[in-house]
Amino acid sequence: MLEVKNLSHVYMPGTPFQVEALKEISLKIEKGEFVGIIGETGSGKSTLVQHLNGLLRPTSGDVLLDGCSIWSGKVNMRAIRSRVALLFQYPEHQLFEETVYKDVAFGPRNLGLDEKELQKRVRYGLEQMELDYESYKDRSPFSLSGGEKRRVAMAGILAMKPEVIILDEPTAGLDPAGRRQLLALIEKLHSEEKLTVIMVTHNMDEVSRLANRLFVFSAGRLVLQGEPAVVFNSPQKIKEIGLELPVLSELLLKLKDSGKNIRTDLFTVEEVGKEILEYFRGGRSCKV
Repeated sequence: MLEVKNLSHVYMPGTPFQVEALKEISLKIEKGEFVGIIGETGSGKSTLVQHLNGLLRPTSGDVLLDGCSIWSGKVNMRAIRSRVALLFQYPEHQLFEETVYKDVAFGPRNLGLDEKELQKRVRYGLEQMELDYESYKDRSPFSLSGGEKRRVAMAGILAMKPEVIILDEPTAGLDPAGRRQLLALIEKLHSEEKLTVIMVTHNMDEVSRLANRLFVFSAGRLVLQGEPAVVFNSPQKIKEIGLELPVLSELLLKLKDSGKNIRTDLFTVEEVGKEILEYFRGGRSCKV
């Protein structure tokens, strides 16, 4: 669905402040995937995702949506951004309307929709975020809790009815309960609404559990990709580029290194707990 071909991006070219943020990146994201993009600060993650809906133009290379270059002039950029929606980090800082309804309706209204369709879209967005339409539509967004503001901002994205949602550190700044709730809603959108989800994050525990595939960036290059079990089976490489392993992966690898015959490709507490219990109940012998 989305393809990046030999993409490079240079900030402030030809000046003393020139920075090569991305270096010949090529990757594909299929329809319906849940993809995680990880890497240390400054690795190029956020720069990459801003290319996926045309917020940034490549210095060289291209971005294709359904096989067509988004810079070919054949597709309206507004149409692209309604299909591929990007939610920045701390999106609640971008709320500005006097009511929740007006804020969620802002994007769809710019698509030229009539009031009846707007109401349907706002209701849809709020309900997907488990915010009751009647209870929230007339409230000021600035009177809401931090978690509610985050969900209102995301409702505004969903009201555009995108096919792809790009989430840049979606749980940053939330308390543990707020993180769990938001991640459960994102997981539901992926599984029930069949949305393609691209999540940029520093949280290895979240992305290992949710993503089907990971892209690992370092110093503007794509250095590793694959299923979480493949990526996190390279612990030395992960640590060399400044990242941590998921806590559960670290635990399983330490058990494996101590000679225990145990799987290391599990990422949920339930799966890991079951694996450890089976081993210590005598289900398997140590490797010799």
